[in-house]
Amino acid sequence: MFNFMSLLSLNILIFAPVVAAIITASPMFGTNPIYIRRFVKSFATVHFLYSLLFVLFYGFSDGSFYDEITVYGSGWLSKLGVNAAFGADEFTVLLAACTSLIFLLAFIMSKTFIRTKHKMYYTLMLLLLSNTLGIFCAKDMFVFLMFWEAEIIPLYLLISQWGSEGSREAAVKYAMYAFVSGMFITVAMIGLYYYGYQANQILSSSIDFLRIYRADGIYSDFIEKIIFWCFFIGFAFKVPLFPFHTAITDVHSKAVMPINMITASLLMTTGAYGIIRFNLDLFPEFFTEYSAYIMIFAVFCVLWTAIASLQQKNINKTVSYICISYLGLFLAGVAALNKIGFNGAFFIMFSYIFISAGLFFISGILQQTCKTSSILEFSGVAKYMPRFTLMAYIVAFAVIGVPLTVGFAGKLTVLSGMICADLDGILPKILTILALFCGLLITSAVLHLFNNTLFKSDNIYKKFHDISGHKVVVFAIICFFILLFGCFPDTLTGYYDRITDMLVEILRV
Repeated sequence: MFNFMSLLSLNILIFAPVVAAIITASPMFGTNPIYIRRFVKSFATVHFLYSLLFVLFYGFSDGSFYDEITVYGSGWLSKLGVNAAFGADEFTVLLAACTSLIFLLAFIMSKTFIRTKHKMYYTLMLLLLSNTLGIFCAKDMFVFLMFWEAEIIPLYLLISQWGSEGSREAAVKYAMYAFVSGMFITVAMIGLYYYGYQANQILSSSIDFLRIYRADGIYSDFIEKIIFWCFFIGFAFKVPLFPFHTAITDVHSKAVMPINMITASLLMTTGAYGIIRFNLDLFPEFFTEYSAYIMIFAVFCVLWTAIASLQQKNINKTVSYICISYLGLFLAGVAALNKIGFNGAFFIMFSYIFISAGLFFISGILQQTCKTSSILEFSGVAKYMPRFTLMAYIVAFAVIGVPLTVGFAGKLTVLSGMICADLDGILPKILTILALFCGLLITSAVLHLFNNTLFKSDNIYKKFHDISGHKVVVFAIICFFILLFGCFPDTLTGYYDRITDMLVEILRV
C-alpha cells in the first residue's frame, strides 16, 4: 500500500500530458498518423489508470493530496505569496478521473473525425488535458488563473482548424468571451489578494487562505459585493449561463465531435467548479444573502435554454442547448444551501459529464452517417442501426431522468434540495414547480430530436451501417457509467459526502 501511495503525485498527473505533447510534436513519429494515434491513445490509457489510483487510494492518504513545485527549495514566487501548489480532495480526484476518461474517449473517436494535421491536433489536445487538470487541482488562485487563461490558446486552434465552415468565427467569438471571463476573474483575484494581506498581514494567494467575512471590516460592503459578482460573472461565461451561452452554442455547431465532447463535458464543468470553489467557499455570507436571486436566475436559465432547444434546426445546437439547460440545475441545487441541494448539484456535475459526452457522440455519429446537420433532413436510422439506437436511448433516458439512469438521481436530489431551501414564503415551491416544467420541456426536446433523427423515414431508400469497433466501445463505456451511477448513486454521493458537510458548516459560521 505504501508503495502505491508513494507513486501518486499531482505534478505527474497534471504535467505528464505536457511531456506527451512534446514527444508527439517531436520528429520521433514523423507525420505518420498511425504511430501518433497509437502513442497518444496508449498514453491516455495509462494516464486514466493513473488517475484512478487517486480515487481508489484516497481513503488511505493522511488527508488531501498535495504537491508543490519549488525552485531551489522555495516557493515559485514566495516573496509575493504565490506558490505553484496543487491539491485534490474527494471531489477533485473524481473530477480528475472523469477528465482523463473523457479525453481518452475523445482520442479514440478522433481516428474517425480527424483526417489532417494529426501531429498538431494531438499535441493541442494533450496540452488542453493538462490545462483542465490544472484548473481542477490548483490551490493557488493565480496558478488557477494561469491555467484558466492558457486554455484559450489550444481550444481556439482546435475549434478553428478542424471545424466546419464558419468555425474560425465561432472560435474567435469563444476566445473573446473567454478573455472577458478572465478579466472579471483577474479583477476579483486582485481584490481578494489585497484582502488576504490586510486581514492576516501575510502575502498569500492560497485559495484556502482567503475566505471573506464582513466582520473583518477591511473592505466596504459594496467592494466585497463587487468582488463576489466579478467571480460569479467570470465563471458564468464558462458554464455558460444566460446571456453568455451563445458563444458555446456556436462552437458546438461548428466543431468536430471529439472537441465538442471535451468542451461540453469538461470545459463547461470548470465554470461550475469555479462557482463552488470561489463564490460559495470563499464568500459564504454573500452566497447566503443572494441565494434566492441565484436560484431564480438558475431556474430562468434552465427555462430559457430548454425553450431554445425546441426551436433549433441544427442537431449540434439542439444538443448544446439541452446540455446547458441540464447543467443549469447544478446552480439551482447549490443555491438551495442545504446538504441535499449540494449533493444533488455535485451529482448533476458528474452525471452531466457523461450525458453531454453521450449526446455529442450521438450527434456526431448521426451527422457522419446522414451527411447533414439539419434535423429536418435526417431519415430513419433506427432500422439499420439497432446497436446505436439502443445505446442512444440509454443516454436519452438519462437526460429525461428515467429511474435507474444517472439523470434521475441528480434531478430528484436537486429538486428535493430546492423545495427544502430556507427561503422566504412559497418561493422554493414555485421555483421547484418551474424546474419540473423545464424538465418537461427538455423531455419534449429530446423526444423530438430522437423521433426526427432515428425514426422519421422520408428517405427510406437510404441504408446505413451500424456502429462497430471503437465506436461501440466508446459508446458502451459512456452508457456503462450512466447506468452504474444511476443504479448505485451512493458510489458518488458517499465519496464526496465530507465535502458537502464541510460546505454546510462553512455556511453556518
